[in-house]
Amino acid sequence: MKLRTDYVTNSSTTSYLIICEEDFSREDLAQLMGVMEGSPLMGLVDALYDAFHHNMEPVRLASEIDKKYDGALEAYLRGDYSERVLRKVKQADKQGKRVYVGSLASDNTMIESLFCCDSFEWENDKLYVNALECAW
Repeated sequence: MKLRTDYVTNSSTTSYLIICEEDFSREDLAQLMGVMEGSPLMGLVDALYDAFHHNMEPVRLASEIDKKYDGALEAYLRGDYSERVLRKVKQADKQGKRVYVGSLASDNTMIESLFCCDSFEWENDKLYVNALECAW
């Protein structure tokens, strides 16, 4: 039996997709999460917004960068998301909405780690956040 005595990691990631009408904003995320300005939970919203914002890129750019899919947006999205989400992205694209992708990692900030270790999907009239694809 081998015993490891140095640093061991058990990190995970959660892919996310965000659809918004205009720029992704703290205010829209707070509204989506049901957190009012001045609430003690606003720090949580700020930290999650920063984690999303720091790691996100336009979905079309991500599909072009990922050589495995040769720029094919639909194939790129099928790698992590359901047919239902693919339809949402296509509809959003037709409506001129912005679509971003990224990932949260458990080995970053405490808030990012908290949200990374769960799957969630939130939606209102301004914003859609899908973080259902959790990879341990």
